[in-house]
Amino acid sequence: METGIPGSRATPELDGALVAAFGLGAGSGAAAGDPEGRAWLRAVALAGRGRFAAARALSATIRTGAFGSAARCLEASMLRQSGGHRRASGSDGAAWALAAGLPGVDAGLAVAVRVDALVGLAADALGVGRFALAAAMLARADTELEAADAGVEWPWWTVPRAALRRDWVAAELAIYSGDTAGAGRSLTALIDGDPGSAHPRHHAKTQLIAASAAAASGDVGRATELARTAYAIATEGGFDPLQWAGAKLMTALSDEVRGQRFAREAATIEAKWIRDGAEMGRL
Repeated sequence: METGIPGSRATPELDGALVAAFGLGAGSGAAAGDPEGRAWLRAVALAGRGRFAAARALSATIRTGAFGSAARCLEASMLRQSGGHRRASGSDGAAWALAAGLPGVDAGLAVAVRVDALVGLAADALGVGRFALAAAMLARADTELEAADAGVEWPWWTVPRAALRRDWVAAELAIYSGDTAGAGRSLTALIDGDPGSAHPRHHAKTQLIAASAAAASGDVGRATELARTAYAIATEGGFDPLQWAGAKLMTALSDEVRGQRFAREAATIEAKWIRDGAEMGRL
């Protein structure tokens, strides 16, 4: 399938990279058919498994255009997962600067990278307690999403995935700002928008954030069920960062004996994660 981008073509290699990054049914990967897009897909798959050093090495080779923006967002995400929200904001700011003007780029990809940059900036602000700024960035992301043609069936890895990330951060904003009612509404939105088992990493993260929203709205039983599901999916898929987050949440939701087991497992994963390039000790 031709992409309209010189020198890019859908291939079994590209299809495999798309599945590794985003699961089955992610839609046409043709817009990621150039070398930068393929490198970004490989970096996303590596980061999802906690192999941050390898992911950063790949993303560092992508400097310009839509995938330059996407690479900066990926770098920011890895920093946030290591607790570096302030540093991440620099990468997300660079992502927005690259995403703001992308003539001739696939329309769905262009929307996705703009939304990703704004959602990343919202997550960065949330992580340092700047809730009003986080809400403002999410509002700008909503404007971008509303401008996307609702009649187009965008490939899942572009606009729909970016919209799901927006919902994740909106839920986290409600949770951490103490908005119990908002957390309850977010729980419903996350369950309705869960991409399911075809997209296991995004499925696990959606379930994990839904668990936090359920806990914040007072439904500990539902929270435990959702967290257990997220943990199992992440463990089976080898998604170390999500397995670690799931173990941390299960530590808080479990009785003392089970909580200690999950705490030990989280510590083991964290040690492996640091060996694989997380910078937790330096943040």
